[in-house]
Amino acid sequence: MNQGVLYRYVPDADSAEAQLVIPTAERELIMERHHNDPMAGHYGEEGTFQKIARRYYWTGMRKYISDYIKKCPECARFKATNQKPAGLLRTPVYSQRFEVIAIDLFGPLPQTDTGKQWIFIVEDCATKWVELFALSQASARQCATTLIEEVFMRHGIPRRIISDNGTQFVSAVLQQICFTLNISQNFIPVYSPQSNSVERKNRDLKPRFAILVGDDHSSWYSKLPVIRFAMNTTVCDTTGHTPAYLLFGRELRTVDDVVQDFKSVVHNDNFVAEITPYLKRFATIAEDIRERIETKQDQRKKQYDKNRRPVYYSPGDKVWVTLHPISSAKNKKTSKFMPKRDGPYLILTQKSPTYVIASLANPFEPIATYYTSALTPVKDKHFSGSSTSEKRPTTKSYIHITK
Repeated sequence: MNQGVLYRYVPDADSAEAQLVIPTAERELIMERHHNDPMAGHYGEEGTFQKIARRYYWTGMRKYISDYIKKCPECARFKATNQKPAGLLRTPVYSQRFEVIAIDLFGPLPQTDTGKQWIFIVEDCATKWVELFALSQASARQCATTLIEEVFMRHGIPRRIISDNGTQFVSAVLQQICFTLNISQNFIPVYSPQSNSVERKNRDLKPRFAILVGDDHSSWYSKLPVIRFAMNTTVCDTTGHTPAYLLFGRELRTVDDVVQDFKSVVHNDNFVAEITPYLKRFATIAEDIRERIETKQDQRKKQYDKNRRPVYYSPGDKVWVTLHPISSAKNKKTSKFMPKRDGPYLILTQKSPTYVIASLANPFEPIATYYTSALTPVKDKHFSGSSTSEKRPTTKSYIHITK
């Protein structure tokens, strides 16, 4: 005690200076001065602890500093994180052909003589069969017309359509068609293209077009049929068979088949005699195909989850949403100085592994759907939710919404 003030003195410490013992009412003020102040610089737990420990002391000081910094909204919005991305891989297995389809647009491409600029991609999630349609405009009406005339009227009406949040797919035209035909329309989370399986076909299209068109980039339209044929007649690593075989029960004939085995083509002209062996063989390997798909997906999930951490939220939890700022020289803005997260927002419902969020001002009006990796839990001292849970959720936390 020195004139009624309590100090802490440790003779054997590296620094022999006495530390002023801080009462509970003054701790937050000390933290604001040594963390929030511009001269403090919003440093992390260890840096802030070293600054404070030179002069002050209170029981449980390190834990108090750690909790305070974790709950700092400025640090949560602007600082990068070194943690593994949140969210484990989900691997659904589709069984029926053209029950679930994934759609996307590829382009714009150099305009052809016929005015084509876009490629409308449709993939069957079960067989991986791909349809490529050239469009003159990426409009909702052309996409909807192509789906009805070229897909629904050929392969039947699907139960579910997966797409991104493009204006063509969220338009009233396509939504009205899905409502009329009782099709469930699923939009992938924002900034999560990997949720749409057809995005993988986009990556396959780019090098194939680049190789075939050469310097004449406007000739891409003439290469479309051969690329589509190649994609549908190549063995898929997941299924172990070509999309053509899974769709038709037989492989598509190539030039080699016709030239080298011409007599068998003539003799097997009878459709029934030709298709029956394929159907029998297809029926016996159907279960093997499903097991192979499950095995492959388990392998991918194991590899994917190595660099992921399980994080689950419950309705009512507060979260930050990851931003993707873009620099603007015109407005004198740089993405380096913009916040990395926005919020806080409220978890409204769960559509595992995605979450529907709402604003705190209007907690019953959904704003958007985000994947787990785009969300960060809010650690608020005035909030005692379970947003930091990294254990497997209970059944109550799985809340699905139906359209």
